[in-house]
Amino acid sequence: MVSTDISIWIAAFFTIAVTTYVFKDNIIFKFAENTFIGVAAGHAVVMAVRNAKMYGIDKILAGEYIYLVSIILGILMYFRFSKTAFWVYRYAIAFLVGQGVGIAMRAGVHADFLQMVATTAKPLVVSGDVMGSINSILVFVLVITALLHFVFTVAGIHKGALSVLPRIGRYGMLLGFGAAFGNTVMTRFGMYQGRVLFLLRDWLGLVGS
Repeated sequence: MVSTDISIWIAAFFTIAVTTYVFKDNIIFKFAENTFIGVAAGHAVVMAVRNAKMYGIDKILAGEYIYLVSIILGILMYFRFSKTAFWVYRYAIAFLVGQGVGIAMRAGVHADFLQMVATTAKPLVVSGDVMGSINSILVFVLVITALLHFVFTVAGIHKGALSVLPRIGRYGMLLGFGAAFGNTVMTRFGMYQGRVLFLLRDWLGLVGS
């Protein structure tokens, strides 16, 4: 049974409108695209005002004056529109960029370095777990050979008998890139599958829950 919920109809319309881009760029897709951008911009403004109140004004009124720093930095951002004092906003940008770099480096070191070292350092043979042992050996071999692929200061490592090691690392990286791309494609298909299921189940009622 076709849904009588107006919100379902609106969602179904925009799902189909976005899908029309598969054929070519058209006015229906442009309408859906501009609507999405407008709604996203409006939502961002509302959330920004809400956050300024919740995490700025309300905190300061409650006696937590450390939040004055965020208010001041936010005000400094608007100096970007001044022709004479635009340089002031650079202090706020510098603070935000420095904070972002610090957080990203901490997360990057933990995820891309420490966890990789910990995984590589696991016992190669897992008792009673054949697949676990194979996985540990593969991780160890591919990590070491991939690192060797980027060694250019050791004479002969990319020539002769030793060249097989960096070549294994290169093939391992290609497999990893291919798997990452395949995972991305499958994720996109999974997302669209959910929209198709929404159209058939929630909108048209052609399939059951």
